[in-house]
Amino acid sequence: MNLENKKRITKDIVIYENFIDEDTCQKMIQALDAQADNGKISWMPISFYESYSSVLPQDNDQELLDAGLSSTIFSDIEKAMPEAIASVHDLDPKIISKIGYHTQKWEPGAYARIHSDNTDAEGNSGAFTRSRYAGFLYLNDNFEGGLLKFPGQDISIQPKVGMLAVFDGGFNNMHEVTLIESGVRYTIGSFWDDREESAYPQELRDAWAEEMKATRAQQEIERAEWQGLLKEGYKIDTDGNKYKVGEK
Repeated sequence: MNLENKKRITKDIVIYENFIDEDTCQKMIQALDAQADNGKISWMPISFYESYSSVLPQDNDQELLDAGLSSTIFSDIEKAMPEAIASVHDLDPKIISKIGYHTQKWEPGAYARIHSDNTDAEGNSGAFTRSRYAGFLYLNDNFEGGLLKFPGQDISIQPKVGMLAVFDGGFNNMHEVTLIESGVRYTIGSFWDDREESAYPQELRDAWAEEMKATRAQQEIERAEWQGLLKEGYKIDTDGNKYKVGEK
C-alpha cells in the first residue's frame, strides 16, 4: 500500500493517490465478480439507492489466486487503513478501531444523498457516533458521475483508480455521491473510531443498539420499496421520481 502520495484537501479531508496500483485494482474487481458469480459473496442492497454491499473475500480464496492477486490482499489493505485514517489528525494508528470494512457496487442510477456518517441531518449524535472517520478506496474510474462531493465546502473529488479518500465522518463533512450516469462504480468502504466500544458507557451503548434496530427496520422497508419498483422496471431519480429503466 502506498502512503506517499498524500494530499490534504482540508484539515480533515485527505486523499492518497495510487494507494493501490491500477493492475491490482482491476484484479480485485475480477475476484469480486468471480466470487459473486459462484455465490461466495452476495451483493445486498444498502441504504443508498442502487448501491449494494458485500463482505470481502477471505485470505487464500481460490478466486484471488486465479486473478493473480496476493492471497492476503484484502486483509493487507485493511491492516494498512488505520495509518491513513490516523494521518488526518496525526493520531496514533494503534488507537484506530474498525467499525466496518466492506466492498460496495454502485449500479447505473445509484446515488447517495447528502448525509453525515456519524450524526443526523441536524448534527445530533446517536447510533452511528462511532463512525468518526471514513475511508473509501476506489477500485475503478470507468464510469460517469459518482463524484464524492462536500457541498457545504464546495469540494468535489473525482474518483481515480486506486485512490483512497479519508475524512472525518461528522456533521462538518456532510457529503454525497452524485448520480452514477453510466458504468458500475466499485469501492471498498470502511468506518473507524479513535477509541474502543468499551470506552463508552454501557447505558449509551444500549441506547445506540435500540436506535440502530429501529433505523435498520426503516431502511429495510425503504429497500423493499426500491426493489419492488426495480422488479417492475422502474428506478428512482435524485428528486425521488420514478422512471422507466432505459428511458434515461
